[in-house]
Amino acid sequence: MNAPIEFSSEHIATHSPLEEQLYTAFLKSGEPYRSLYRKNFHQGARHGYVHRLKETPTNNATPGLDLEDNSLYYNTQVSSATYWKDVDLPTPTKDIRRLRHDLREWGYCLISEGLSASQYGIMKQRLDHQAEGERKAGVASWMGTAPAPGHALPNTQFLHTLINKGKQFIQCVEQESAGVQAGPLIEQLLRETMGEDFLMSSFIAIISNPFNLPQGLHQDQAIAPFQDPVAPFTVNTMYIMDDMGENNGGTLVIPGSHYLTSEARSGQAITKPLPPAINLAAPAGTIMLFEGRLLHGTGVNKSNASRTIMVMNSVKSFMRQQELHLLSADPDVLARGSAKFLYRIGAQPTGLGGIEGAWNGDFLVNQRLMIERGEYLRIGELSPKSEQQSLAADFGYRYSEIGIKQFTHQPEMIDIVRQKYADLEPSWNRPNKQ
Repeated sequence: MNAPIEFSSEHIATHSPLEEQLYTAFLKSGEPYRSLYRKNFHQGARHGYVHRLKETPTNNATPGLDLEDNSLYYNTQVSSATYWKDVDLPTPTKDIRRLRHDLREWGYCLISEGLSASQYGIMKQRLDHQAEGERKAGVASWMGTAPAPGHALPNTQFLHTLINKGKQFIQCVEQESAGVQAGPLIEQLLRETMGEDFLMSSFIAIISNPFNLPQGLHQDQAIAPFQDPVAPFTVNTMYIMDDMGENNGGTLVIPGSHYLTSEARSGQAITKPLPPAINLAAPAGTIMLFEGRLLHGTGVNKSNASRTIMVMNSVKSFMRQQELHLLSADPDVLARGSAKFLYRIGAQPTGLGGIEGAWNGDFLVNQRLMIERGEYLRIGELSPKSEQQSLAADFGYRYSEIGIKQFTHQPEMIDIVRQKYADLEPSWNRPNKQ
């Protein structure tokens, strides 16, 4: 039997010219990045706010970099110093009112001594050891930019899934003051900005080695062409683990760009040149909060030592997390996790991200641990005529919180199933709510 011609690919293509399509032009606008990376438009960004390797002189002492051209966005010592010299930009403070002001006005704020001296020392040593261990194990992750000419890998090392690599990182996710003395302050600002149900999207460390290539400036909301002028969808918590400034490539930001990009409206070009970027300057132990609309990127480390930061990205509960924590988390980390930690990593979905229908506030740790042990049996095709052995199979769903809760109330359950699972108990029980 042939399907109606209206359902054929040829008919659909013929009747779908671009000008009649619903939102395709908007979705393919490429904005705000198309105009953000425009040449000879923005101040202090001759090639736009992106690094163009092919336009870097080939005879430079440092492959892939031009450190003499002050019209390039990553060389900030001239254009940005002049533009911003009389502006009261954020500086490290513990004053929550000033932090609110800076986050609202400039898109970022700096928390002075967010880590105590002892917390900083423990965390820095753990990061240094982890990074060296991953390099020696041949599993180091090199990313963030293209490799410099003549190099096989980028010069920036990433440490992923920090929750598996030390309990102090789990304390960061929980904003626990025992691990991060500014944790309660950070928690308050995140809740004010994101709402109380935000999730942790990813938690990574970025190690910029000497003369790394710069990142193009970007927004971490990563939902172009959508721009919302009212509030951000994401907020980053950045732990500064080495003194940073222009010399060692402190994070590039354009202060106030969270408003400047959203003013252009979704899918529309930026029509006014943006100001020059600055290199963030702050001492080690400072914690930076910056929202997802702020234009930022890794700067060029011109020193002889590496520079380390940690970045935790938080997102709205309806957004897809960058890291699939439920798959990548170590089973011991899951089994010991607090209720707050498990919620933050997405192991307690509230409508999205469930397993076989367990998504309305159920913890998914039992399912993940069963999968880890090779014991999780998924519900496949069943019918009233299925053999009793098939109906009584040890389905993983039975061990979910919703499966256990509803078991005794199942209206048509056959006797063999009722008897077999009458005393069923999961191997993991939810932690007490904190």
